[in-house]
Amino acid sequence: MKEFNVMIDNYSVKAFESGDKRLPSLVCLHGMTGDSNSFWELKEYLIEDFHIILLDLPGHGGTDPFELEEDYGFTALAKSIFKGIHNLVSGRFYIMGHSWGADLALHIAKNFPDRVEGLVLIDGGFVFPEMVEGYTMEKALSDWKEYIEASKYNSWDEVTRTYQEYTTKPWNKKLDSLISSNFIKAEDQFILKAHRQSLLATVKAFYSEPCSTTYKHVECPVLLFHATIPKKDSSRQKGIGKINNELRKIKVIGIENTKHNIHWDAPERVASEVRVWMKEK
Repeated sequence: MKEFNVMIDNYSVKAFESGDKRLPSLVCLHGMTGDSNSFWELKEYLIEDFHIILLDLPGHGGTDPFELEEDYGFTALAKSIFKGIHNLVSGRFYIMGHSWGADLALHIAKNFPDRVEGLVLIDGGFVFPEMVEGYTMEKALSDWKEYIEASKYNSWDEVTRTYQEYTTKPWNKKLDSLISSNFIKAEDQFILKAHRQSLLATVKAFYSEPCSTTYKHVECPVLLFHATIPKKDSSRQKGIGKINNELRKIKVIGIENTKHNIHWDAPERVASEVRVWMKEK
Protein backbone atom coordinates (compact mmCIF):
# COMPACT_ATOMS: atom_id res chain seq x y z
CA MET A 1 0.00 0.00 0.00
CA LYS A 2 1.51 3.30 -1.12
CA GLU A 3 1.01 6.23 1.27
CA PHE A 4 1.22 9.83 0.09
CA ASN A 5 -0.41 13.27 0.22
CA VAL A 6 -2.50 14.84 -2.53
CA MET A 7 -2.95 18.61 -2.69
CA ILE A 8 -6.48 20.02 -2.87
CA ASP A 9 -6.28 23.79 -3.17
CA ASN A 10 -4.19 24.73 -0.11
CA TYR A 11 -4.89 21.54 1.81
CA SER A 12 -2.85 18.36 2.01
CA VAL A 13 -5.04 15.24 2.03
CA LYS A 14 -3.65 11.89 3.16
CA ALA A 15 -4.15 9.15 0.58
CA PHE A 16 -3.31 5.48 0.14
CA GLU A 17 -3.12 3.53 -3.12
CA SER A 18 -2.98 -0.17 -3.87
CA GLY A 19 -3.58 -2.56 -6.75
CA ASP A 20 -3.02 -2.66 -10.49
CA LYS A 21 -3.65 0.72 -12.12
CA ARG A 22 -4.95 -1.06 -15.23
CA LEU A 23 -7.97 -2.22 -13.19
CA PRO A 24 -11.03 -0.01 -12.58
CA SER A 25 -10.32 2.63 -9.93
CA LEU A 26 -12.29 2.49 -6.66
CA VAL A 27 -12.13 5.51 -4.36
CA CYS A 28 -13.09 4.72 -0.74
CA LEU A 29 -14.57 7.38 1.57
CA HIS A 30 -14.95 6.61 5.28
CA GLY A 31 -17.54 7.69 7.82
CA MET A 32 -17.46 10.32 10.58
CA THR A 33 -14.81 9.76 13.30
CA GLY A 34 -13.13 7.09 11.14
CA ASP A 35 -10.35 7.14 8.56
CA SER A 36 -8.97 5.05 5.72
CA ASN A 37 -8.18 2.19 8.08
CA SER A 38 -11.90 1.49 8.15
CA PHE A 39 -11.55 -0.21 4.74
CA TRP A 40 -8.30 -2.04 5.48
CA GLU A 41 -9.76 -5.55 5.75
CA LEU A 42 -12.31 -5.11 2.94
CA LYS A 43 -9.66 -3.91 0.49
CA GLU A 44 -7.86 -7.24 0.80
CA TYR A 45 -10.94 -8.94 -0.69
CA LEU A 46 -11.13 -6.43 -3.58
CA ILE A 47 -7.48 -5.97 -4.45
CA GLU A 48 -7.67 -8.32 -7.44
CA ASP A 49 -10.66 -6.42 -8.85
CA PHE A 50 -9.78 -2.75 -8.42
CA HIS A 51 -7.08 -0.13 -8.31
CA ILE A 52 -7.96 1.08 -4.78
CA ILE A 53 -7.58 4.64 -3.48
CA LEU A 54 -8.30 5.45 0.16
CA LEU A 55 -8.68 9.04 1.33
CA ASP A 56 -8.66 10.51 4.84
CA LEU A 57 -11.38 13.14 4.77
CA PRO A 58 -10.77 16.59 6.33
CA GLY A 59 -10.32 16.60 10.09
CA HIS A 60 -9.87 12.82 10.13
CA GLY A 61 -6.87 10.49 10.06
CA GLY A 62 -3.83 12.13 8.50
CA THR A 63 -5.73 15.06 6.94
CA ASP A 64 -5.89 18.38 8.75
CA PRO A 65 -9.29 20.07 9.12
CA PHE A 66 -10.48 22.42 6.41
CA GLU A 67 -10.53 26.01 7.59
CA LEU A 68 -14.11 27.16 7.06
CA GLU A 69 -17.40 25.63 8.13
CA GLU A 70 -18.77 26.09 4.62
CA ASP A 71 -15.94 23.89 3.29
CA TYR A 72 -17.86 20.94 4.77
CA GLY A 73 -21.07 21.64 2.87
CA PHE A 74 -21.67 18.60 0.67
CA THR A 75 -21.45 20.42 -2.65
CA ALA A 76 -18.29 22.27 -1.61
CA LEU A 77 -16.67 19.14 -0.17
CA ALA A 78 -17.68 17.03 -3.19
CA LYS A 79 -15.95 19.52 -5.49
CA SER A 80 -12.84 19.59 -3.29
CA ILE A 81 -12.55 15.82 -3.04
CA PHE A 82 -13.13 15.48 -6.78
CA LYS A 83 -10.09 17.70 -7.38
CA GLY A 84 -8.01 15.22 -5.41
CA ILE A 85 -9.46 12.24 -7.25
CA HIS A 86 -8.89 13.98 -10.60
CA ASN A 87 -5.19 14.29 -9.69
CA LEU A 88 -5.02 10.52 -9.16
CA VAL A 89 -7.38 9.06 -11.78
CA SER A 90 -7.51 10.14 -15.41
CA GLY A 91 -10.72 8.41 -16.46
CA ARG A 92 -13.96 7.24 -14.92
CA PHE A 93 -13.96 5.72 -11.43
CA TYR A 94 -16.12 4.01 -8.82
CA ILE A 95 -16.73 5.36 -5.33
CA MET A 96 -17.35 3.29 -2.22
CA GLY A 97 -18.63 5.30 0.73
CA HIS A 98 -19.53 4.30 4.25
CA SER A 99 -22.03 6.40 6.25
CA TRP A 100 -20.92 10.07 5.76
CA GLY A 101 -18.75 8.84 2.91
CA ALA A 102 -21.84 7.41 1.19
CA ASP A 103 -23.59 10.78 1.30
CA LEU A 104 -20.47 12.44 -0.07
CA ALA A 105 -20.28 9.82 -2.84
CA LEU A 106 -23.83 10.71 -3.91
CA HIS A 107 -22.94 14.39 -4.08
CA ILE A 108 -19.82 13.68 -6.14
CA ALA A 109 -21.91 11.60 -8.56
CA LYS A 110 -24.46 14.41 -8.77
CA ASN A 111 -21.82 17.05 -9.58
CA PHE A 112 -19.58 14.95 -11.84
CA PRO A 113 -21.84 12.47 -13.65
CA ASP A 114 -19.45 12.11 -16.59
CA ARG A 115 -16.67 10.78 -14.36
CA VAL A 116 -18.43 8.47 -11.89
CA GLU A 117 -18.90 4.93 -13.19
CA GLY A 118 -20.81 3.61 -10.19
CA LEU A 119 -21.41 3.95 -6.45
CA VAL A 120 -21.21 1.42 -3.62
CA LEU A 121 -23.01 2.82 -0.58
CA ILE A 122 -22.39 1.11 2.76
CA ASP A 123 -25.21 1.92 5.17
CA GLY A 124 -25.34 5.59 4.26
CA GLY A 125 -27.05 8.05 1.96
CA PHE A 126 -30.63 7.13 2.86
CA VAL A 127 -31.49 7.83 6.51
CA PHE A 128 -29.93 10.77 8.30
CA PRO A 129 -31.40 13.27 8.98
CA GLU A 130 -34.56 13.31 6.85
CA MET A 131 -35.99 9.98 7.92
CA VAL A 132 -35.40 10.42 11.66
CA GLU A 133 -38.67 12.02 12.69
CA GLY A 134 -38.34 15.06 14.97
CA TYR A 135 -34.54 14.97 15.06
CA THR A 136 -33.66 18.63 14.72
CA MET A 137 -30.25 20.03 13.88
CA GLU A 138 -30.05 21.50 17.38
CA LYS A 139 -30.63 18.08 18.92
CA ALA A 140 -28.12 16.43 16.56
CA LEU A 141 -25.45 19.00 17.40
CA SER A 142 -26.11 18.60 21.11
CA ASP A 143 -25.82 14.80 20.83
CA TRP A 144 -22.59 15.04 18.86
CA LYS A 145 -21.03 17.47 21.33
CA GLU A 146 -21.91 15.06 24.11
CA TYR A 147 -20.47 12.12 22.16
CA ILE A 148 -17.20 13.96 21.45
CA GLU A 149 -16.78 14.91 25.12
CA ALA A 150 -17.50 11.34 26.19
CA SER A 151 -14.99 9.85 23.74
CA LYS A 152 -12.14 9.87 26.24
CA TYR A 153 -11.05 6.52 27.62
CA ASN A 154 -8.70 5.56 30.43
CA SER A 155 -7.49 2.37 28.72
CA TRP A 156 -7.53 0.67 25.33
CA ASP A 157 -9.76 -2.02 26.85
CA GLU A 158 -12.38 0.68 27.47
CA VAL A 159 -12.14 1.70 23.82
CA THR A 160 -12.60 -1.82 22.53
CA ARG A 161 -15.50 -2.54 24.90
CA THR A 162 -17.28 0.50 23.49
CA TYR A 163 -16.52 -0.34 19.86
CA GLN A 164 -17.56 -3.97 20.35
CA GLU A 165 -21.11 -2.58 20.36
CA TYR A 166 -20.57 -1.36 16.77
CA THR A 167 -19.89 -4.81 15.30
CA THR A 168 -21.36 -8.31 15.40
CA LYS A 169 -17.90 -9.89 15.33
CA PRO A 170 -16.04 -10.91 18.49
CA TRP A 171 -13.28 -8.36 19.02
CA ASN A 172 -9.95 -9.33 17.47
CA LYS A 173 -6.64 -7.86 16.30
CA LYS A 174 -8.02 -6.99 12.86
CA LEU A 175 -10.75 -4.88 14.42
CA ASP A 176 -8.11 -3.32 16.67
CA SER A 177 -6.19 -2.26 13.57
CA LEU A 178 -9.30 -0.70 12.00
CA ILE A 179 -9.76 1.77 14.87
CA SER A 180 -6.26 2.23 16.29
CA SER A 181 -5.63 5.42 14.30
CA ASN A 182 -8.97 6.94 15.37
CA PHE A 183 -7.48 7.85 18.76
CA ILE A 184 -4.54 9.76 20.16
CA LYS A 185 -3.05 9.17 23.57
CA ALA A 186 -2.78 12.25 25.77
CA GLU A 187 -2.47 12.55 29.55
CA ASP A 188 -2.91 8.78 29.94
CA GLN A 189 -6.20 8.81 28.05
CA PHE A 190 -7.22 7.64 24.60
CA ILE A 191 -9.02 10.57 22.97
CA LEU A 192 -11.00 10.62 19.74
CA LYS A 193 -8.75 12.06 17.04
CA ALA A 194 -11.39 13.44 14.66
CA HIS A 195 -11.51 17.23 14.77
CA ARG A 196 -14.42 18.58 16.82
CA GLN A 197 -15.34 21.44 14.50
CA SER A 198 -15.09 19.20 11.42
CA LEU A 199 -17.62 16.84 12.97
CA LEU A 200 -20.03 19.59 13.95
CA ALA A 201 -19.75 21.32 10.56
CA THR A 202 -20.52 17.98 8.91
CA VAL A 203 -23.64 17.52 11.03
CA LYS A 204 -24.86 20.91 9.81
CA ALA A 205 -24.11 19.89 6.23
CA PHE A 206 -26.49 16.93 6.50
CA TYR A 207 -29.31 19.34 7.25
CA SER A 208 -28.46 21.97 4.64
CA GLU A 209 -27.99 19.45 1.79
CA PRO A 210 -29.81 16.19 2.61
CA CYS A 211 -28.85 13.08 0.67
CA SER A 212 -32.20 12.86 -1.12
CA THR A 213 -31.47 16.13 -2.98
CA THR A 214 -28.97 14.15 -5.07
CA TYR A 215 -31.19 11.26 -6.15
CA LYS A 216 -32.71 12.71 -9.31
CA HIS A 217 -29.26 13.77 -10.51
CA VAL A 218 -27.44 10.45 -10.02
CA GLU A 219 -27.15 8.72 -13.38
CA CYS A 220 -24.72 5.88 -12.62
CA PRO A 221 -25.56 2.42 -11.22
CA VAL A 222 -25.71 2.23 -7.42
CA LEU A 223 -25.24 -0.72 -5.06
CA LEU A 224 -26.60 -0.06 -1.55
CA PHE A 225 -25.78 -2.29 1.41
CA HIS A 226 -27.84 -1.78 4.53
CA ALA A 227 -27.52 -3.22 8.02
CA THR A 228 -30.09 -5.67 9.34
CA ILE A 229 -29.58 -4.94 13.06
CA PRO A 230 -31.75 -3.57 14.57
CA LYS A 231 -34.36 -5.63 12.75
CA LYS A 232 -37.16 -3.09 13.15
CA ASP A 233 -36.26 0.50 12.34
CA SER A 234 -38.91 2.65 10.67
CA SER A 235 -36.42 5.38 9.73
CA ARG A 236 -34.29 2.90 7.82
CA GLN A 237 -37.28 1.31 6.15
CA LYS A 238 -38.57 4.70 4.98
CA GLY A 239 -35.12 5.67 3.76
CA ILE A 240 -34.60 2.44 1.84
CA GLY A 241 -38.00 2.84 0.21
CA LYS A 242 -37.25 6.41 -0.88
CA ILE A 243 -33.81 5.78 -2.34
CA ASN A 244 -35.02 2.59 -4.02
CA ASN A 245 -37.90 4.46 -5.67
CA GLU A 246 -35.99 7.56 -6.73
CA LEU A 247 -32.63 6.33 -7.97
CA ARG A 248 -32.77 5.10 -11.55
CA LYS A 249 -30.33 2.20 -11.34
CA ILE A 250 -30.08 0.78 -7.85
CA LYS A 251 -29.60 -2.63 -6.29
CA VAL A 252 -30.35 -2.89 -2.56
CA ILE A 253 -28.92 -5.65 -0.36
CA GLY A 254 -29.47 -6.17 3.35
CA ILE A 255 -26.71 -8.36 4.76
CA GLU A 256 -27.82 -10.56 7.63
CA ASN A 257 -26.28 -10.16 11.09
CA THR A 258 -24.69 -6.78 10.36
CA LYS A 259 -24.70 -3.46 12.14
CA HIS A 260 -23.76 -0.04 10.74
CA ASN A 261 -20.18 -1.11 9.99
CA ILE A 262 -21.19 -3.73 7.46
CA HIS A 263 -17.72 -3.80 5.91
CA TRP A 264 -16.32 -4.85 9.30
CA ASP A 265 -18.97 -7.48 9.98
CA ALA A 266 -19.01 -9.12 6.54
CA PRO A 267 -16.10 -7.93 4.35
CA GLU A 268 -15.94 -11.11 2.26
CA ARG A 269 -19.70 -11.00 1.56
CA VAL A 270 -19.55 -7.30 0.65
CA ALA A 271 -16.70 -7.95 -1.79
CA SER A 272 -18.53 -10.91 -3.31
CA GLU A 273 -21.69 -8.87 -3.87
CA VAL A 274 -19.66 -6.03 -5.41
CA ARG A 275 -18.19 -8.48 -7.94
CA VAL A 276 -21.63 -9.86 -8.80
CA TRP A 277 -22.98 -6.31 -9.25
CA MET A 278 -20.06 -5.41 -11.52
CA LYS A 279 -20.87 -8.34 -13.79
CA GLU A 280 -24.60 -7.62 -13.80
CA LYS A 281 -24.28 -3.99 -14.72
